[in-house]
Amino acid sequence: MKQNRIIDSMRFNMNPLEKYSWLIAVFVALVLSGMTPASARVVFEDDFQDGNADGWAGNAGRGDLRLTTFAGNVSVRLTRDASIVRRIEVNESSTLDVSVDIAATGLEKNDICKVEVSTDAKNWQLLGVIGDGKDDGTTLHNVRGSIDAEKGIEYLLVGLRVDGNAENDICWFDNINVTSQLDFGLLQHELPHAVYWSSENISGAFSTAVFETQKNAGIPKKNYSGTLNLKGGPVEHFEVYNDAFEYYPENPSIKTLPSLSISFVQNGSAVIPVTRGAIKSDHPDWEWIIEPGNIWLRDDGEVQISLPFALMERNANCVHNGLLTFRINQKGQTSSAIYQIGAETCAYLQFDLWGTTSVDYAVHEVEQFRSINDAYTEELSARLETKPIENLPNAKEYGASDEVAPSSMTLYGYVDGPTHYVGGCETRFGSYPFCDVMDVPSYSWAKSLVGGVGLMRLEKIYPNVKNALVSDYVPACTTDDWAGVRFEDLLDMASGVYNSDVYDEDESSAEMRAFFVAPSHTEKIEIACKGFARQQEPGKRFVYRTADTYILGVAMNAFLRVKTEDIEADFYDDLIVPIWNQLGLSPLVNKTRRTYDHERQPFTGWGLVLHRNDIALISNFLQRGGRIEGEPVLDEEMLSAAFQQNPDDRGLPAVIDEQRYQNGFWAWNAGPSLRCEGDEWIPAMSGYGGLSAAFMPNGSTYYYISDGYAFAWRRAAIASNKQKPFCEGTE
Repeated sequence: MKQNRIIDSMRFNMNPLEKYSWLIAVFVALVLSGMTPASARVVFEDDFQDGNADGWAGNAGRGDLRLTTFAGNVSVRLTRDASIVRRIEVNESSTLDVSVDIAATGLEKNDICKVEVSTDAKNWQLLGVIGDGKDDGTTLHNVRGSIDAEKGIEYLLVGLRVDGNAENDICWFDNINVTSQLDFGLLQHELPHAVYWSSENISGAFSTAVFETQKNAGIPKKNYSGTLNLKGGPVEHFEVYNDAFEYYPENPSIKTLPSLSISFVQNGSAVIPVTRGAIKSDHPDWEWIIEPGNIWLRDDGEVQISLPFALMERNANCVHNGLLTFRINQKGQTSSAIYQIGAETCAYLQFDLWGTTSVDYAVHEVEQFRSINDAYTEELSARLETKPIENLPNAKEYGASDEVAPSSMTLYGYVDGPTHYVGGCETRFGSYPFCDVMDVPSYSWAKSLVGGVGLMRLEKIYPNVKNALVSDYVPACTTDDWAGVRFEDLLDMASGVYNSDVYDEDESSAEMRAFFVAPSHTEKIEIACKGFARQQEPGKRFVYRTADTYILGVAMNAFLRVKTEDIEADFYDDLIVPIWNQLGLSPLVNKTRRTYDHERQPFTGWGLVLHRNDIALISNFLQRGGRIEGEPVLDEEMLSAAFQQNPDDRGLPAVIDEQRYQNGFWAWNAGPSLRCEGDEWIPAMSGYGGLSAAFMPNGSTYYYISDGYAFAWRRAAIASNKQKPFCEGTE
């Protein structure tokens, strides 16, 4: 390959086809992403989002090569016979997986976009191609393959090329990933006794099997309700894979654990934490979430307790899932605790950690014993029946690896009435043993579930509150910029107050970053109300701004306090939590992220933590029109509009014509993809990094939690329509 330098950060005016291509790919859930196993370690990745192609070398040939960008998405565009290559240093002896996303247009006959790899710069292996028939200019197709990397291989070359004969033969390349597969068989499946009871260090990562209940284990004869105390401090092993904001170098405290003191109640083989949800701490980075775990009597006479936990980023919504276990001997002494994190839902900070730490478990009576046990029994009874998602017809279309990379997937499922088909729940060290209580973040699903449900509930109780003026209830928003802005305008993200109407520019601006990191309500509301200017009349244009949803939460709190004459009224605790409790959701959802001051203002636009059964129960609730025991608890008109049941009220165009935003919910016109006779709008929730929930018109819901920036569920929509048709004219 003759090589010359790619021009970094080249910008150009894209033609309409190019604009359409990338908007569809990013925002209309047609993105197809690469396949790498959840156990993979990232060796190399490049999505060109930094606006340059450092490290790549290329040859324009008779064509052209450049970076293109639109709506925040950057990719490499090659035409005719242009090519680029990247040398990747490799220090691996396991199998390497290579994944590349490709979109194309103008390909005919023998024209192809192709990916090649080489380990010696002489012999090239064709990894994959796309050609005529896959060049609609709208769909990203994934090309992937594996290379057996023997010891001694120094580097891997990845080549991207167009084999065309005309300038209109165009290939876009994006999301290049090289990962190394971890062999679970090489992991430790049982840790030596000395690791628990002496200062012996852990030699490396270990399998999640270490945390599973021992086969043929018994239940301890005595009750082990009591309190766990963990001192916290530095972890033994910490390895960062992705730190997009370069947070770690400036904040080494992220490789330390907070201290912890938490009580448990034993219920048979279960140990249930008295405190559920995020536990406030003085740690600058992390807060613990402890979930119900298992207790068993080992065959050596010791009692072992295994707990699922998560570290949630302070003042944010990233969740890193882990496991912790320790033993209690016959003298009542507590061993060291073994802990490990190898999974997360966090697009910008990903790491593995493991080690041991000293703990003390004091057995004693717990006052809340009966109430905690009763609540846990109710929690279990509210869980829908689960079945493997493989039991579904067309099962491969749900959680498809060419829509969402398995390495990015946390959980996914398909909710069909009383049955919850489940998949995912993998970590980099094996399957998570506690899938039912694996913690996942909501991110912007909260715009639907807190902002949307909150205003719909308020509207049900106090009709026409949706038309109340923000300036009457939020003192910081009383300038002329906010004149005439209604509560519902905020929910629609159509306040008319913004600095840029280009998608994501306001959301990723310096002002919004300051808004997100501000710990107090005073700081947040000052930025939200005064950091942006009036551009047009409210209710006319959708501009994605989390600040609008935050202001809505402030306004709803103020309105509720006026109406109830209660200065401590809280719209989340008083209006939404009772709905969650009636639905049987986990105690986890009774909390939401709040400001760290006396106001404790709910974030409204992000900040929930959920279990997969919570997602299923909420989905069914919304699909049945917001009814509980047949009675609507939400405003029916608002929910009907959000769920696209009123053809005269689709909502505002959201970035492109095929997409709408209405009352906190997105919607996509799936009619063309499903080959319906007319439009078929599917409402959805979308969350930062790769969270999607699609509410199919047949009453089912497909969802997934991931963190690889993929928002793809077209295949699931097609499969659901085949299973229970909801549009006419399907071929």
